[in-house]
Order: sequence, then structure tokens, then C-alpha cells
Amino acid sequence: MSSIRDLDSAQAREIEEQLFTTHRQQLPRHMPVPLPRQDFWEMIRRLLSSLDLDIQEMMRKGATDMRLQNLQKRQTNIRRIASELARKRMVAMMQHAASQSLRGAVNPGMNQELPAIDWQRHDPAEKAFYHALILNVDRFKKEIDWQGMQQGIVGEVLRSPMTHAPGTMQLDAFLGEGTGGLTSQPPPDLAFEDVLPPLGEPEPDEEDRLLAEVEWADEEAYLLAETMEAEPVAQPTQTQEKGKHAAAMELAPSSAPIAVIDEPPAMDEVKTSEAQSEDDENELVRLRILESLPEPIVDENGEELSLEAGDIHFLDTATATWLTDAGVAEKAEL
Repeated sequence: MSSIRDLDSAQAREIEEQLFTTHRQQLPRHMPVPLPRQDFWEMIRRLLSSLDLDIQEMMRKGATDMRLQNLQKRQTNIRRIASELARKRMVAMMQHAASQSLRGAVNPGMNQELPAIDWQRHDPAEKAFYHALILNVDRFKKEIDWQGMQQGIVGEVLRSPMTHAPGTMQLDAFLGEGTGGLTSQPPPDLAFEDVLPPLGEPEPDEEDRLLAEVEWADEEAYLLAETMEAEPVAQPTQTQEKGKHAAAMELAPSSAPIAVIDEPPAMDEVKTSEAQSEDDENELVRLRILESLPEPIVDENGEELSLEAGDIHFLDTATATWLTDAGVAEKAEL
């Protein structure tokens, strides 16, 4: 680094004039204007350091005249203008980087509206700042899925990234570091192909082989064949004698012994038990009502009965059992 004392008064005035001129040009514009020299910010730093040394030397000597006050005002003014210029240029670069990336992704033809920045006429620190902005904008677009937002799901499916063989290099890799690359933008990322082993031939499937052996004309023939295989062949149980008709064998007397039935089946007992069960079901039960019900009930015959506490009713067995189990009534046998 060169010494900060090598700036004479003429050089200091020249750098100061360049600072104020660049500030006036940058104020109404949204693009970073070209700088008068590539080491612009380095010369601004050396100018402020030179003024600071002059002020410290005058204060050490005890000089408090107007010359010291003018130097302090000049230093303050240069610092303010440099701060405003740096802020304005950083905002312009940020706007240019965002517009170049976001608007170009939606409408590629709109890239021509934004002129590229000639980095030969800008400070190297500003170039590094701009490239960092581009990387951050690309990272932001990936995190929010900007491509899917602008082109939708269909564009996301149809768009297949271009892949390259492993070892492919960008053209910027063959240029020197100080040349700035072929374009004003950093080289894009390369998507490399995945190295996968070749696929082997699939093993033959046993089910496919069995299906290929037998060809059926249609589904009905296939089902009919299964039915014929499943049904056993009926074998005759008795051989018919030669010369006799089948009806004669049916009319012939049986050789089995005659079974004599001594007693008829007990049909009367079954009828008696059924009648007795019906009488038990139709038998009425005498109940005493213990609790009054707000609404009438319906018995088996469909009649409504109002139940009040203390009443005596003759009800069928099913209704009586239900009321007794519910605790509403109790049996009141005579």
C-alpha cells in the first residue's frame, strides 16, 4: 500500500472534485454511473486520511484558527458526500441485480432493457458486491421456488435441466482472474450427469412363462376348461342286468326286510306342548303399580294404559315382565 502522504494539494482537490461530480451524476439515476477511476474508493480513503493527519498535526501544534475549522468542515463534508454516494450506488446495484434476475426469468426478452455494467469503469469492490448480490438473489429464488411460481407445475415438469458430463468446465475458467470473465455476470452452475451402472436384463418371471404356454381364445373357454377339470365323472352305483328295462328294476320288490311300526309318532304330545306354551303367553298377570308414569303405555293388543301409583292392572306376560324389571310395578297375586 502506498503512503497516505504522497497526495499533494492538487491531487487532493482533484479527487474531491471527482467525488462531488460523481455524487451529482448518481443522484437522479437508478443505474450505477461509471466512476472516473477504478481505484476511486481507495483514493477517497487516502484523501480523508490525509485530511485527518493535517487536522491532528495542527491540533498538536495548538493552532485553533480558521484554517483548522475549514479543514474540519471540509473533512465532514467529504465524509457525508462519500456516505451518500456509496449508499446510492449500492441501492442502484441491488436494484439492477434484482431486476436482471427476476424480470429476466419471467420474460427473457426484457434483458435488453437493462444495459450490462462495464466493470472496467467501476471499482473492484463494487464488482465483488454486485456478484454477491446475484448469488443471494439466485439463492432466494431457489428457496421460494421462483421457477414454479412463474411457470407453474406444467412448466416445472416439462422443463428438464441440461446435464453435462463430469469434468465439464466453464469458459470463464480458461481466462485470467483479472479479466472479469466473458460477461458481466458470474458463470451459471453446471448440472452434471449421474454416473449409474448399466441396467441388466430382467429375470424371466414364472407367471409370465406359464401364461405364455397356454393361449385361450376367450375367457369363457378358460372358465369352461376349469369347470370340466373340477367336475368328477359320475359312476353308476349298480349295474343293470342285461335284457331288463330300467323301470322294471324300480317296480321290483325290495330285498330289504319290512320294518313294522308299533306306535304312531307322538304328534298329540307336540300339539299339547305348543298349546300349553301359547296359553302361558296369553295368561294375564296381576300387577300393582308402584310409580305413576307421565305417559300411557301400549300393551300387546295396541291399547293405551295410564298407570297411576296404587292401581291394579291385569297385563300380558311380556308387558308385566318389562314393568317389573323396571321397578314400576310388582306382582299382586291373590
